Parts: sequence; structure tokens; C-alpha cells
Amino acid sequence: MDKVSARFAQLQKNVGRCHATAAALEPGTDGRQAAFDALLAAADSLLAYDAKVPGLRQEPARRTTQAVVLWTSRGTAAVAALTAAAVIPGWAPWGWLLLVLPVLAVALNSGLTAKPLPKGRPHQRFRASAILLAACALLLGAVALGVLSAWWVIGVLGCAAASFATGLPDDPNTNRSTR
Repeated sequence: MDKVSARFAQLQKNVGRCHATAAALEPGTDGRQAAFDALLAAADSLLAYDAKVPGLRQEPARRTTQAVVLWTSRGTAAVAALTAAAVIPGWAPWGWLLLVLPVLAVALNSGLTAKPLPKGRPHQRFRASAILLAACALLLGAVALGVLSAWWVIGVLGCAAASFATGLPDDPNTNRSTR
């Protein structure tokens, strides 16, 4: 049993104990009102914790997404930087810098520091965006170095557009379920 389930079970047992205590007292007994107040407090804490459970269950996956985005972005920045550096000895034409430098800038922006993901919002799309940006950098490097045909630029632009589209922030006012 994980910590979240154990804490939930503990709060449920506490509500059960308070209910048993309140039910055992006769009407008009001195401590009955205090027992019912304790029961209400225990139920309130159970309900408050119940509202937090989805977020607590998603926290490990959220940390994984954050690590995937960070390290994929760092790898993408390295590939883009090496592709840009290939221009200096003449292995790639200078014109490819127009496409490589924006990819490098985006990868550096998300790869230098770990940015916290918004709580209670879907996070898998950030993984997809980082992986698509990495694919974009790899394809762009292969095309710039002449390994792949220049027609693959269409795939590069498609990956870049998909990465941009999946990485856009969603409207926090929409009612989406936590993924």
C-alpha cells in the first residue's frame, strides 16, 4: 500500500472511530456534542485529503516528466549546437543556421534549468513536445550534414510545428482532468 492510500485509510479509520464514539453516547449526554464536533472535523479532514489524492498520485509521473523534459532538452541543445558548429569547418552550409539557431534557443531555454510543471494540469504533452523537438534537431542535423535529402526539411518543419503546438500552455480556466 502506498503512502497516499495508507493516509486515506488512516483518515477513514479516524472517521469510523469518531462515529463509533458519537454513536455510543446517549442523547443529552455531556460529551455528545464534542464527539459530534470531532466526527465533523475528522470527516472534513478526510474530504480535504480526498480532494488532494489525484494530485498526490500524479506527483511521481510529474517528476518523471520534468526530468524527461530537462534531459531531452539538454540533448537537443547539444545536437543543435554541434550542427551549428558544423558550419564553421564547412561541413554544412551557412544557410542551415536559420533553422538550427531557433531550435538551439528553444532547447537552451527549457534545458538550462528545471522549470516546475503547473499543478493539477496535464503534463504528458510536455514530454511529447520535448521528444518532438529532439526529433526535429536530429532530422535537421542529418539534413544539414547531407546525410538525408533536403526533402526531409518538410519533416523537420512538421516536427517543429508539432512540438510548438503540444508545448503551448493550455487555458487554466478549462476543466480538464489531470493526466
